[in-house]
Amino acid sequence: MKLVLVVLTLTLFFAACSSNDVDDPTGSRRGNLRVFLTDQPVDLKEVWVTITDIEVHKTGGAWINFASSADSIDLLTLEGRQTLLEAAPLEEGKYTGIRFFVSEGHIIDANDERCELKVPSGKIHIPVNFDIEAGNETSILLDFDAEKSVHVVKTGKNTSCNLRPVIHPVSVNGSED
Repeated sequence: MKLVLVVLTLTLFFAACSSNDVDDPTGSRRGNLRVFLTDQPVDLKEVWVTITDIEVHKTGGAWINFASSADSIDLLTLEGRQTLLEAAPLEEGKYTGIRFFVSEGHIIDANDERCELKVPSGKIHIPVNFDIEAGNETSILLDFDAEKSVHVVKTGKNTSCNLRPVIHPVSVNGSED
């Protein structure tokens, strides 16, 4: 990122200093402006979270504990692949959400620096509608968007890292056993 800024600054400096005077039919003198735009990939090596509980919300009811454990996972290792977080039986019915309880997390940036992640409220809520039918299996695939979820804020010598997860349900499938 710093290299891109240095190259862009030098390009603009040399362009401003050049003697490419272009005459315009109106008699005004003009120069050239070049605007660069780039899309940077996530500048992180790892995004670790420890999920301690998973709950589901049944329509017309309360949140139900679906799974309890302390599983740590590097979310960036999931790019292009899937991993099973949990599988367990649930009561038949309609459900409207899943939430993860995150006890801790950290990132490793491109310079191998570690920054502890702050997760506001310690919960990640994912609105997703799904049905559980007797004798059937329902699978839900969730997609974590690291670029939109991890916010690194640098002020002077201090750095804070916040996780405001952007997680989208990609697919909800039901099948018979």
